[in-house]
Amino acid sequence: MSKNGKLTTKDLIGALIDLEYDLHIAKLTASSETEEEKIKNSIVTVKNQIANKTSGIDHMIVQMNKHKNLIDAEIKSYNDEIRRLRNRKAAIQRTEDYFNKELLPMIIETAGDQDGVFKTDTTRYKLYETWGALEVLDEADVPDKYKRYKIEVDKKGARKDVIEAAENGMGISGFSITKAKRVRRS
Repeated sequence: MSKNGKLTTKDLIGALIDLEYDLHIAKLTASSETEEEKIKNSIVTVKNQIANKTSGIDHMIVQMNKHKNLIDAEIKSYNDEIRRLRNRKAAIQRTEDYFNKELLPMIIETAGDQDGVFKTDTTRYKLYETWGALEVLDEADVPDKYKRYKIEVDKKGARKDVIEAAENGMGISGFSITKAKRVRRS
């Protein structure tokens, strides 16, 4: 029983099971028809209460779906904003790369001294050489010691075989699958 004194759905189902059992016992013991009729009326009342509770659950599920859709719309809105900010960040990064890789080296080479140094009132720039990014020309020619492999389990592909093996009482090592109860609303 809930805190407010109303029977929960679980309590109602328990009461229905008890009433069905009482009806069965009443039929076996050849009780009076009025007693059986009283139990049948109680069963109808409990079933109506369960139907009302289920109707309330349906209403609650509809409301939850509305909230879920609102949240999905909000997530989409945030994702769009994140995408916009990432594009903006990438544009700033491209501009910074252009300054550091193209414009500043050109200025230093043309206006700097013979040591590759260019000075302003606030900053000193020095041009130097270092190794750049490594390019892979042909992966087939790269020695195995420089390769990494990632092994991934194809759960989607294995599902059918694992279910078939489980139905035959076998199983496939490395996998586990159990039956799950689902509800289909219509």
